[in-house]
Amino acid sequence: MIYSYSRLKRYADCPASFQYKYLYEMSELPTEPLVLGKTVHTAIQLYLTGTELENAVEQAILQEGELPVDRDEVLRLVEHPMVRKIQGGQVEQQFLIPLDREGVIQLQGYIDWYEQLPGGAVKLIDWKSNRQKYAPTDNHQLGLYSWYLSQVTGAAEVDAELVFLRYPYADSRQAYTYTSVEMEEARRWAMALATEIEDKVAELNLLDGGEDEHLFPAIPGKHCQTCSHASLCIKSVQIKPVKIDDEVDAQRVAAEVIRLESATSEMKEHLKAWAKEHGAIAVGDSSFDFVPSVSWNIDAEKLYELCSELHDRGLDVFQYLTLTAANLKKMGVTDAQLQLYGKQKTTKTFRLVKAKEAC
Repeated sequence: MIYSYSRLKRYADCPASFQYKYLYEMSELPTEPLVLGKTVHTAIQLYLTGTELENAVEQAILQEGELPVDRDEVLRLVEHPMVRKIQGGQVEQQFLIPLDREGVIQLQGYIDWYEQLPGGAVKLIDWKSNRQKYAPTDNHQLGLYSWYLSQVTGAAEVDAELVFLRYPYADSRQAYTYTSVEMEEARRWAMALATEIEDKVAELNLLDGGEDEHLFPAIPGKHCQTCSHASLCIKSVQIKPVKIDDEVDAQRVAAEVIRLESATSEMKEHLKAWAKEHGAIAVGDSSFDFVPSVSWNIDAEKLYELCSELHDRGLDVFQYLTLTAANLKKMGVTDAQLQLYGKQKTTKTFRLVKAKEAC
């Protein structure tokens, strides 16, 4: 079997998810983040290989059009200063290299951009359309890509960067220099997982249709949010009744909540597809149906005129218009500035919080 970082990561997160996708070859519903990411990568590749920027965006949207994406959003991400400054180098480099000396286990991947400088130094960039940033050392992806480049260029070190395109230039770059020891560590991680998978596949073949859940168990967790097969795991939920006596119980229940919510989301997508073709789906005295949602796009000048007119009528416009903390942050407004205009109000909502969001 040929392995990639994403395949190995999926197995590490949840062996059952790996089995559904790569052994059973079950199809997956496209998601907006995935399609957007592929579209952005394709547009950057086209742009860096000579296509005019807006044409590159249009072509990428047509090429990756499994789901509609916001053209303006794609354009905004692709015209990031880090993309615009690239000159030369290798773009969207596909590779296939043995992980072991015997050449039995192969690693494949796509490197977004790299360049070997005249002195021998190697630079590597991976574009990210994620909304949440993370460091290169949080996983082994760039370590594996750096290891491959060290093998083909002879470089003892590789300067690698994650570039988060949603952030301004100064905040978008997460850089790390991989040493030969760290690159070998990434290779060993990949080799160990690939060997484990190979052994389990061999055992699975010997079972000839017998029970195999012990080989590729379902492990609920945050990764369920992006898995198209979460609904297949509902049968393995073991919380009867829900009882939390300690931290282990709490973590177990929390992981199952993520899995169940993901399964519910997946089932709703299938219902939506059916309803598009056949109409509303009755459930007792209610139904699942498409409900119109109306919004208005008003440019800044006209919006100002409208708000002024409503204010002149004696209406409290800002009772309904709210500036969110996220939008204030995007505009660069600090807490110190806000204190000049009002008082801070804090409310608490119980929800799943991303690790770095909680910091």
